[in-house]
Amino acid sequence: MNRNDFNVKANLKQVRLSGLSFWLTVLLVISLLSAVGLGWLVQSIIIALALLPVLAIVAVFGLQWWIRRKLVQDSCPVCGFEFVGFKDSTLNCPSCGERLQVSNGQFERSTPSGTIDVQATDVSVKTLDTSVMPSTSSEPKDEGTGQV
Repeated sequence: MNRNDFNVKANLKQVRLSGLSFWLTVLLVISLLSAVGLGWLVQSIIIALALLPVLAIVAVFGLQWWIRRKLVQDSCPVCGFEFVGFKDSTLNCPSCGERLQVSNGQFERSTPSGTIDVQATDVSVKTLDTSVMPSTSSEPKDEGTGQV
C-alpha cells in the first residue's frame, strides 16, 4: 500500500464523518429545544413580528418630528428666493449663490471678518428740461453785449 492510498482513505473517512457530525449536531439542538420547550421561541417570533409595524410607525413620526425641529424655511435676504436649510448651519443660496448663515429661525448674510456690510438705497433720478439748463459751451460769454 503506498502513501497516496492512505491519504485518500483518510480523506474519505473525514468526509463521511463530517456528514455524521452535522446530523448529530442537528439532533442535539432538536433534543435540547424539546427539553426546554419551543413555546418561548414561537412566542418571541410572534412578538417580534407584531412589534415591527409599531416600530416602523414610531420611526416615521420620530423622523418627522426631528426634521420639523431642525429645518428652517425662509427667503434669501439678497434675492428673495425662498428655500429650506438646517438650523445653525452655513449654506449658499441656490438662486444667487450668496453665503448665508441660519440663525434665530431665519437666513442672514454671513460676511467674512473685516468686511463692512453696507445697505444700498435706490435714489430715483429726474431729468431736467434742456431749456432750463445753462449752456454747456466752454467759451465764456459777455452778458452785456453778447460778444465774446
